[in-house]
Amino acid sequence: MSLTAAVVIPEDDAPLAGGDPVVDSLVARLHAEFGLDPAHLRRLAVEVLGGFATARVQTFVPILAEKRLRQTCRELTPRDR
Repeated sequence: MSLTAAVVIPEDDAPLAGGDPVVDSLVARLHAEFGLDPAHLRRLAVEVLGGFATARVQTFVPILAEKRLRQTCRELTPRDR
C-alpha cells in the first residue's frame, strides 16, 4: 500500500506559517546558490523529504534530501552560468 500526501504551497516565496525549518533552510540555501524560484524549490524539497518519510533512520534525511535537491537544481540550471 502506498500513500500520497497533498501539501498546499503558497504562491509567494514566504515560508509557510509554522513551516518546517529543514525545508526553509534548504530553500534559502538552494535559492541563494542556484537562483531558482523559492516556491518551486519548496515544492521539490517537500517532495524529496516525503520520499524519506518512512526511512527507519531519520538522522541523515536532511543531508540525503539536500544531496538529491542539489542534483535536481544542477539539472534545472543552464550550464553556462
